This record gives sequence, structure tokens and C-alpha cells, in this order.
Amino acid sequence: MPDNSVSVIIPCYNSAKFIEKTLNSVLDQTYKPFEILVIDDGSKDATREILERYSSQVRILCHPNNINLGIGASMNLGVQEVKADLIAFLDSDDLWHPMKLSEQVEIFSTHPKVGLAYTNVNVIDEKDKVLYEIPPGDITEFNEPIKILLKCYIRTASSVMVRRNLFQQTGLFRTDLFAADHDMWIRMGEKTHFYFIPKYLASHRKRQGQVSAKRQLWEDGFVILQEACKRYPYGNAVKRKRRAVLHYRLGEYDWRHSNYFRSLLNLFLSGILDPFRALGVMSNRLLEK
Repeated sequence: MPDNSVSVIIPCYNSAKFIEKTLNSVLDQTYKPFEILVIDDGSKDATREILERYSSQVRILCHPNNINLGIGASMNLGVQEVKADLIAFLDSDDLWHPMKLSEQVEIFSTHPKVGLAYTNVNVIDEKDKVLYEIPPGDITEFNEPIKILLKCYIRTASSVMVRRNLFQQTGLFRTDLFAADHDMWIRMGEKTHFYFIPKYLASHRKRQGQVSAKRQLWEDGFVILQEACKRYPYGNAVKRKRRAVLHYRLGEYDWRHSNYFRSLLNLFLSGILDPFRALGVMSNRLLEK
């Protein structure tokens, strides 16, 4: 196997609508992956039938008895099965631009201390129309674990490539969290250097009913924060700031879903924990009016 070979991991669940486009975006890469692993997480639609048409080009994996165990377990199955030095993740409805793997492999070839490389991302709708960009414009990667803890600026696993041996230090993805990817990037940030490629090399599809829209995502943030503070000396100030952000996001969610009492309680707690940020948010909202 050549150095800097790449394994691609694609977890799938009822992905029939988009999986063909997703797979084609991998097969169209200028840098050809060593292997493509697609984990069928107990799909009930035509996903498996479509995957079988690609069986000469991909490895199809599933859990025992073809049960649905969730994205964390599917990612872990892929990580445990890969053979290449580098691992790239791709959601089953997302797309890669043709140079994505090539650009990232180049970073790992020239920066031996880098354990994770990520890119800008276009957010697209169900018809591939670009809605907005994440992050908006260029950012600076400071390689400070505090930054990724406070704000998950790596918004989708589809932009990420990592060294396989990094999992020996971090362990596998948690299977009890909606925000398992954020938890993993925090753990990796505590162990290795990140590299940001300021190019839009992946497209993340926004659809109704996605996990990212669930309230549990923000509730999980408190669990992630608690565990992170046990591992790494983040300090009380950072802990307060992160808790403030989580309460604020819960407050926003509750307000949108007409739970006004719970919303006001979370917004109040956010303001108490980080009053300066709360004043800044209020000022920006007033300027927008």
C-alpha cells in the first residue's frame, strides 16, 4: 500500500435519494482512494439495492443482523475496518469537489505534525443549489483546543481527513451522542495539530429532519463539556463561556418551538454565565432592527 493512501468512510441510513450522487463524487476524485467503505446502517429503503450496483468499487458493511445502531457506531465500524493511512469521512447525502482528496493528501505529505485537515464547505439544498458557506470566509486555525471546544467550527465530517493512527490516542466515536463528531474533534484537538484549507471542497446538504436540527444536539454539549474538562485543563472561565453558548442555543431552539418559559430560562442562564457576550448579542440584534 502506498504512503498517504486514503480510505473513505460513508455511513448510510435510508440514503437512496442521494447516495448515488455522493458515491460518484468520490469516484470522480482526481486522487483515487485506496478503498471506499459504505456502512449500511439498517436501511429500509432502496439504499442497499443502489449500493450493490457499486459493489465492484466499494466495500459494503453492515451491523450484525443488519440492525440500525446510529451514525457513531457506523463510523466506528468503518474506522475499525479501514486499511489506509488516512481516513476521509463523507455523509451519505453530501458531495465532494474533485480536488478534495488531492488537496488534503498534499497537506499530510508536507506537514507531518498535522493529524487532521479540514476545508471550507458549501451548504446546498436538495437540488444542489448553494445556500451559504461554512465557515463564512477564511478562518485562522490557532491549534488551541479551547477554540474547537467553545465553537464547533468544523461543522461537518464531510470536510475532514485524519490520520488513522490518531484513533489510537483518542479512542473511537461515542455512540450515545448526537454531537459525536464535535466530541471527536475536541479530543483530536487535544492530541494533534489541525490544518485548515481555505477552499470550498465539500458540499453539505441541508434537509428537513436532519440530526443537526434536534434539541438533543445542544443538550449533548453539556456532557461533552463535562468530559472534556476531566481530560484537559480548560479552566472555569472557558467552562462558563461554553455553558453560556449552550444555554443560548437551547433558548433559541425553545423559542422557535413555542416553549417560551423554558426559552427565557435558558437565555437568562446564558446571560448570567457570560454577561459580556449577552450584551454583545443584544446590541447586534438592536442594530439589525
